[in-house]
Amino acid sequence: MKTRLVLALVILAIGAFMPLSPATTWNTGEEVQGAPAIAGTASSNALVDARRAAGEAGSQAGFLTNGTGQLKDGAEELKDGMTELADGAETAHSGAESLAGGLSELNAGMGQLGSGATQVADGVGTAVDTVVGFEAVKGQVIATIDRTLEETKDSTDPAIVDTRATLQDLRGQVETAELPADIVSQLNQLRDGSREISNQLTTPGYAFYDGMNTAASGASELSSGMTALRDGTATARDGSQELYDGASQVDTIAGNTKSKIQDVQTAIPGPSPQEQAAAAPGEEVAPSALSPLVAMLIAALMLLGGFALALAAYVVDGSRWAIVGGGTAFLTVVGLVLVMVLGTGLSPVAMIAITAGLALGALASAGLTWILLAAVGPRIGAGVAALLAAVQAGVVGWVWNSATTGAVGTAWQIAASAMPAHWTTTTLSAAGNAGSAQALWISLALAAALAILGSVAVTRGRAIEADADSPE
Repeated sequence: MKTRLVLALVILAIGAFMPLSPATTWNTGEEVQGAPAIAGTASSNALVDARRAAGEAGSQAGFLTNGTGQLKDGAEELKDGMTELADGAETAHSGAESLAGGLSELNAGMGQLGSGATQVADGVGTAVDTVVGFEAVKGQVIATIDRTLEETKDSTDPAIVDTRATLQDLRGQVETAELPADIVSQLNQLRDGSREISNQLTTPGYAFYDGMNTAASGASELSSGMTALRDGTATARDGSQELYDGASQVDTIAGNTKSKIQDVQTAIPGPSPQEQAAAAPGEEVAPSALSPLVAMLIAALMLLGGFALALAAYVVDGSRWAIVGGGTAFLTVVGLVLVMVLGTGLSPVAMIAITAGLALGALASAGLTWILLAAVGPRIGAGVAALLAAVQAGVVGWVWNSATTGAVGTAWQIAASAMPAHWTTTTLSAAGNAGSAQALWISLALAAALAILGSVAVTRGRAIEADADSPE
């Protein structure tokens, strides 16, 4: 028995995560449409203009959200591009500043180098002039030696005699001494070259000096221009960020507007098949209509009826299948009568699906109640089953009533999807409104699984269940 209770809980848990959204039972296309109203409660004349206006507003909102989405994407691309441009401008600005600083330092160093080059050129010029005047100095030295030798030729003083000998040797050396043939030309080139270097480094009008000044000035102007570019791109980047923020807000507002319009479309009761055919002759329309609220109320009847059948069958154990089977058939007939009275244009196929949904809904409720009664005893089990039935009626009723006028929270939808009353309502609404076939088959499968599990428990009987639970 406890195994069947665990299996029942597993089935309920599986249902919680199935795609059983109420809106899918009357909406099969992309266009949002309100749930069908209870037959005879809404005037097409009063609602046709509202439906048309809401439909047009929904279409325009779709165009608006597409446009704002493209605007947001474009603004984001612009923002990213401006950010990259601003980063590049910052890098270029740093490079230009480094270039300007380097050229300024180079210019200052060039001035110091020029001063040293001038001193070198002056020293080289003096040395060259001295070397170039060697022949004149040579003649003066020889003439001086000759004059001294002439004046002392008659002297017998040993010191003078020795000095004369030395002077004569020196005269021979001086006379034979001479500079290489090309030394003067080389020394003149050295003097002119050192002077040219000095002038290039220090004198305006020379190419190197003027070029360095021009380069330093250009680097300074480039640095100033890159500063302006950096500031401009930073401003443009900030502006593109503001544009993106604004576009995002506009896109959010457009999305919210579309959601609100869809809520309005959902809140307006959908047209009946006759109204759709009259409004759009020649177009394919939904063949039937059944108000989801009617489906929910009939499902609640199956829920409470199944609960009552299980209690009665548990009390009269010997006639349990007569009670459960006969009661299920009676509830199914009552439900079918209500569907035929309150529904519109229901096809035979829809009626078959609805019949299956009604019968399985009653059996699932009775089976779950029986499992609880057998698991924890009649007193506690009846209380738990009654509480569960009340919770189902409240939660499922609230969820479906909310779904007909707006969106339902995910948590509430998950909670409702775990309840057999929700499965029955989904079956009736999907079959009655030609809604989602997926939701229809899933709800039927879940109800069938729980009904089969409950039927096995009912077949075992109350006494056997008690024996199975007794300790060995």
